[in-house]
This record gives sequence, structure tokens and C-alpha cells, in this order.
Amino acid sequence: MYPLHDETGLGQTVISMQTLRIAFAALILTAGFLAGKPGWAAGVPEDGVLAFDIMRNGEAIGTHTYRFNKSGNGTEVRIKTDIDFRLLFIPVYKFEHESREVWRNGRLTSLESNTNENGTPVKLAVHREEDSLMVMAEDGNLHVDREIIPASLWNRLVLNRTETLTTVSGNLKTFQVEYVGEEIIDVRGQKTTTQHFRLTGEFERDLWYDNTDVLVGVRFEADDGSTVAYVLK
Repeated sequence: MYPLHDETGLGQTVISMQTLRIAFAALILTAGFLAGKPGWAAGVPEDGVLAFDIMRNGEAIGTHTYRFNKSGNGTEVRIKTDIDFRLLFIPVYKFEHESREVWRNGRLTSLESNTNENGTPVKLAVHREEDSLMVMAEDGNLHVDREIIPASLWNRLVLNRTETLTTVSGNLKTFQVEYVGEEIIDVRGQKTTTQHFRLTGEFERDLWYDNTDVLVGVRFEADDGSTVAYVLK
């Protein structure tokens, strides 16, 4: 049975196909795109909601939704993923994930997630300590860099990093970032100018952000060779 979620819950949803690749020049270019943008606000849509259909080889198999609540210098992000993959009406893969991120002044202060993958529950809790983040996961506890950006992907500042925290298992994944270029893609039926980035390494994704830094597209290859894409509703 192969997983069809991605440890970003895309959110990380954990479709275990880890991704991301980076060249030094591309990193500098990326940093230029992100300069001067407040971390806590980057990637938050005006209406506070990002809802994606999850497509496998062009067929809908689930949904992935972000809900943002901004207050003062903080942002709460609630993420929900539901995947119900069937072949000829026979259940093949079931994945349910909910997480809550709390940000203050551009830094993650806490993260909690509950995941059920084919009937197996997984819990994750992250909270800020003085100079680090404490991650309490199924595999044990560890301290991580307090500047870490989780693999939920909505925060474009992840592109300035070379390591991310998965939001299902709480594992650290290293990656590289390549700036593919400016692309015009279809977003909710409209031609939209986007910036396309490719992550390679232990965590692999193709990501598209619009000119307001909002995530508008995700694509990656699953372990079974299928193509999984997140398409904005």
C-alpha cells in the first residue's frame, strides 16, 4: 500500500515522495524575491482561505485546505487534508490530517497535528523554548532551529531554507531550491503570472506562488510513479 499524502501535511500531506534541489545562484535569486516581506504575513490570502483539490494523474482523490486567522503580530493557520483513494470503488488508501500552526513576529511558536493514515493514528506537538523549538513526535523528542519553517508550504520563506520540519512525523528533511522561472498558469480559471520553484533532495516538490506570495500550485511524483497535484478550487 503506497502513501499518497506528502509529509508537508502538504500541509504536509505525506505522499512519501520526498523532494527539493538548490543551486547557490538560485538561492540568492530566491532571497531577492523575498526581501523585505514580513514572515508572518507572507503567503496569507486576502480572504483567509486556500482550498485545493488533490489530483492523482488528473483524477480527484481528496482535498487540502488552509484557513488563516491574523491578529496583531500573529497568525493562526489551520490545515486539513482528506484523501480517499479508490480503485474500482475498492478503498486503497485513506489519509486524514489536521494541524494548527501559531506564528508570532514571523516565527513559529507552536504546531500541533493529528493524522490518521489507513487507520494508524499519529500525533505531533511542537512548542517554542528559549532558543529552539521542542518537537514531541512518535519517534521521540528533539530540539530544532527556532527559525525552522514547517513543510506546510504556504509560507514562501521556506524557500530561504535548506531544511524543513515535516508536519506529520516531525522529521527533518533537507532540500535544495531551484528557481525554474516565471510562468503563466491557470488559477481558478484565470491566467496568472507565478514564480515556479523546484525542491529536490529528501523533500521534493514543484511549487508555484503568485505575485502576492500566495501558494497557488503544488506538484510532485508519488512512490508509485503517479503525478500528484494540488489545484486551487
